[in-house]
Amino acid sequence: MGNPVHRVQALLRRAGVHDRLKASSIYDLYWKIRDPRRIERRRREVSFYRRLLDGFRKGDMIFDIGANVGEKTDVFLRLGAKVLAAEPDETCQRVLKEKFLRYRLTPRPVFVVGKAVSDANTTRTMLIDGPGSALNTLSSKWATTLKGDKPRFEYMRSTLDFTQTKEIETITLDSLILAHGLPFFIKIDVEGHEPSVLRGLHRPVPYLSFEVNLPEFRPEALECVELLGRLAVDGAFNYSVDTQRGLIEKRWLDRGEFSRVLGQCAEKSIEVFWKTKGK
Repeated sequence: MGNPVHRVQALLRRAGVHDRLKASSIYDLYWKIRDPRRIERRRREVSFYRRLLDGFRKGDMIFDIGANVGEKTDVFLRLGAKVLAAEPDETCQRVLKEKFLRYRLTPRPVFVVGKAVSDANTTRTMLIDGPGSALNTLSSKWATTLKGDKPRFEYMRSTLDFTQTKEIETITLDSLILAHGLPFFIKIDVEGHEPSVLRGLHRPVPYLSFEVNLPEFRPEALECVELLGRLAVDGAFNYSVDTQRGLIEKRWLDRGEFSRVLGQCAEKSIEVFWKTKGK
């Protein structure tokens, strides 16, 4: 007969409401009973961003660049933000729309942009690990790195073969800002394509973050620090290994100080945070 939970999940997927329920109070109640640690981890993540984003006000815009299926989008909504979720994968776009826009009396303030963010408004080739995979990328180095170190990423339950490609539309941060306004915070997680995203930004924002996988992408991370340093010479940097643990450095560092820290960092994966003057 099969697992009854799996049967219910399959039925909900066929009805097109499975992902909508995953962004509901019913789903939260389920996890409060089954594993309350999951809800507590999310609460701590929301608290981390609330402490981090000094001056943030309800209704401010956050850009979620590389939104995937919207886990961070959900966190940002809980802060009271309007969220622009940029995601080129069609499967993920469907999930985002089902979670936040469809089957609701009042849709959440989420704007789904079905494009990849890059340094030009054009088309690029996306290397595909699989439909909806968080590992799909515009970076050939990222795909090569994963292929060469499959045991490190086996927890993703993926083949890491990248045998498929697809031409997708790209858009710059400048263009998104022109269309939607200046965001209070930009979160970037685009699997090794971060420098290209930042090359399409020519004005500072109050807060920004980007993910780094080390040591392979240390050069790209240092390039990102330089690009941000040119946008605001008085900008400051910090980083986290896990938002549950908060920021690692006791104080925010200038570009030179942080570049030295980044050059010696032995962590496998970090999130770099940048803020501009007065923040």
